[in-house]
Amino acid sequence: MIRIYAAAAISHDHEDGIDPASYSAATESPLAEKWDTVMKEELDAIGQHQVFGDVVELLEGRKALPSHWVFKIKRNGAGNVQRFKARLVCGGNHQIEDINCQAMYAPTARLGHVRLPLAIAAMYDLEIHHIDVCTASLGVDSEEEISMHLPQGYFRLVQTGSQYNNPRLTNTSQKMVLRLRKSLYGLKQSWHIWYGTFKDFVISIWFVASSVDRGLVVLHDMDQGRVVATVVI
Repeated sequence: MIRIYAAAAISHDHEDGIDPASYSAATESPLAEKWDTVMKEELDAIGQHQVFGDVVELLEGRKALPSHWVFKIKRNGAGNVQRFKARLVCGGNHQIEDINCQAMYAPTARLGHVRLPLAIAAMYDLEIHHIDVCTASLGVDSEEEISMHLPQGYFRLVQTGSQYNNPRLTNTSQKMVLRLRKSLYGLKQSWHIWYGTFKDFVISIWFVASSVDRGLVVLHDMDQGRVVATVVI
């Protein structure tokens, strides 16, 4: 393990670059073109999930949540670059309970949850299938009315011809905010909303949430004589 981390550290000092700490650092780095590409991909994914509502002027006396970019260079065990990743995050640490966020709890998996389906599969010679839900916390309807300040570079990065690619709006972007129709990374309630959506779906196909731990849902398939367990992570 020490050798792996050493390889990654050596790679940081070469042309692969380091993780930018800010939007400015990313756009002014030698890898600015790559960071621009992944930021556009992130905004495209958010657009496909229809997370953003209208760009509107912030009303007098109202506050909007900040937004910021998080950049990460994904590497393999040898420290070689696999891909670049940019994520747009809403400043949920500025949310106030009972004003712009309500319920926040969501169960997460423990090691015991993972061991249970593995043990069942080994006992009954079953197959294990793993599903990774991409952009899981996106695209789930928000229960509160939330406004967010425009992310840095928003008008530069959105597709040409977009309703938001408007010079007049660009010049007044300090006053303009985005209404969030759906959850976004960083919101305190994002995973609570996602878990509720996930649970409603699996219950609709006859799974049952464990009465002991809500991080586990189970399906008893009596016809086939087997048990299917799904772990929520």
